[in-house]
Amino acid sequence: MILALFPTFAAAEWSPRPAMFSYDATFNTCTADPTAPDLAQTCADALAAAYALKRSVARAFFACHPQSLSTCAAPFEDEGLPAIAARIAVDAGCDAMDVTRLDQWATFSPDHCITVISDIMIDEGVVPIDTNIACRTERSECGALAGLNLTFWVQAVIMAAKGDALIADIQARNFTDCNMRAQDTTPQRRAFDVQSMDCAANRSAALWADLTQQNIQDN
Repeated sequence: MILALFPTFAAAEWSPRPAMFSYDATFNTCTADPTAPDLAQTCADALAAAYALKRSVARAFFACHPQSLSTCAAPFEDEGLPAIAARIAVDAGCDAMDVTRLDQWATFSPDHCITVISDIMIDEGVVPIDTNIACRTERSECGALAGLNLTFWVQAVIMAAKGDALIADIQARNFTDCNMRAQDTTPQRRAFDVQSMDCAANRSAALWADLTQQNIQDN
């Protein structure tokens, strides 16, 4: 249902979207400590930061095409990124497939140059110049990131619940209480939908934390 937030764009208008990237490492960090406060919001902030960096890398990569990344420094520097990371990725044999050839619902593969460059920069603590996340637009990054955060926590609850019907019922009531209307994607409702998704993510994260701590005690 979250994918419905993303329209199809022509190659000439290509720009990165949150769902194009993988956030496995970010999500793993989110679940490192089930006793940490504000789990869902902390994860949402980490997710936004990871996306902002990956978005800048993708923009620079797109701007370099068809020039070789080994000799294309200016677009990375314009984004506030060290161009040397691109050269390292190329030397490692990363996949430089044209981004406009990526299927609209696919994510960049682990060996794509954008992924490899991003991983290098995340490890180095690089922060891009542009960290703003668009919220009140037809192509709301806020909505997409809220959807990703919610999906992550819902999946985490499913894994921790181990098929418990009571937990499934609690989750259903959480969604009802948060007034989830993800199918309504009109600009007038988008801010409301983000609030609903944030509400459901917070409740799911709290439920996950309770389940995880209980599972630890039981074992």
